[in-house]
Amino acid sequence: MGDMDGNQSGAETEWQARAWRRLMAGMLVEQGLGDKDVSKRWQAMVKSGDFDPDRFAEELLAASNLERADVESKLLTRSTRLERDLLMTPLLRGVSGASRKVRGVLFAFSALAFLFLLVLSFKGVEFDPFFQAIIDWIPALPDSNA
Repeated sequence: MGDMDGNQSGAETEWQARAWRRLMAGMLVEQGLGDKDVSKRWQAMVKSGDFDPDRFAEELLAASNLERADVESKLLTRSTRLERDLLMTPLLRGVSGASRKVRGVLFAFSALAFLFLLVLSFKGVEFDPFFQAIIDWIPALPDSNA
């Protein structure tokens, strides 16, 4: 079993170090703190399909100035937001994510029903006064009573 930091027997494992370097390099680029030339070259390599995340992280971390005064505060702020977003992701995919999908389906169904009734009104079908008032209120539509 590992300690509270996830370390096995108090020593950082290789995969943990690799994951940390990858995240750090990505946050440096995202925050505009990484070396610009290295970032642009690796962005081109991603586009060409020749991306090695470990080589990128190693090269960017070696070329970037991590001693700048703003690096610590910007990376801690971004890592806090990232951690919060990752923590809340399961909740967004769960019940509330399902309710968002249901709301989307209901909205689409309502819009289609309204369009269907609108088309029928153009064909001369009379509706109750409330719906007729809505149709007559839309200025771009011809008056159905004419």
